[in-house]
Amino acid sequence: MKINIDLFCISLDLHYLCIMPDHIHMIVRVTEDMPEGKHLGNVVAGFKGGCSRAWWREEPCADAQGVVTTAEAITTPAVSSAGQRRPSLFEAGYNDQILLEDGQLDNWIRYLDDNPRRLAIKRLHPDYFTTMHYLDIGEWHCQLVGNNFLLDMPDKVAVIVHNAYTDEEYAEYKRRWLAYGEAGGILVSAAIASREKDVMREAMDLGYRLILVRENGFPPLYKPSGESFDACSGGRLLQVSPWEYHMQRRTITREQCLMLNRLAEEIVNCQKH
Repeated sequence: MKINIDLFCISLDLHYLCIMPDHIHMIVRVTEDMPEGKHLGNVVAGFKGGCSRAWWREEPCADAQGVVTTAEAITTPAVSSAGQRRPSLFEAGYNDQILLEDGQLDNWIRYLDDNPRRLAIKRLHPDYFTTMHYLDIGEWHCQLVGNNFLLDMPDKVAVIVHNAYTDEEYAEYKRRWLAYGEAGGILVSAAIASREKDVMREAMDLGYRLILVRENGFPPLYKPSGESFDACSGGRLLQVSPWEYHMQRRTITREQCLMLNRLAEEIVNCQKH
């Protein structure tokens, strides 16, 4: 069954579509000024409502080509004849992002093209997300444990708190970072400074996706434990270390801190191939 989004707003063109088992991705072009008083949320609400009504009506909702007509999409009532409110096909709300930077559109298309393959691998090989791998990232030969597909995600941000930040500056950065995680972005950090730890701790508690850069590597037969295991198994965590495992108690040096922060920034700017 197909629903054309331009039935709901001729100012939009569906540039790219990726349908997954439990969610849908769309890249939409705004081809002209939206009608006065109308914004993207109105269009998304109309699209979601049309899909739900098509679901309720099933086959009678489609014409011979399987295309929902405008009248059918908007006239099926949300309340049944028995007075019960019909369930929506979608959860409330949606996540949107404006693509402004060079290369963002191509990055997202590549990511969406690969989405079904990643899901198939995850379902066929669930242990793949908790097994150690090696990958060159910038100048470092890194060990990886967790969901290494997080490296492919276009939306990543480095959580690095500088000593010069005032309390007000830190509070604003923290707000932005957590909002980024709430919107589906990935927070990348070595979590060295206490304030970096606080941000990553809160993000972990909230179930956001994280890439954690570690000073120490992973021992043989390493498996994440506790909340890290749950996060890795759920595809929400990747742990990265540029160095091999050691058993000594070491005080991390300033040079190592700077190197780990550079690695975090490199992870944000790179995509795995």
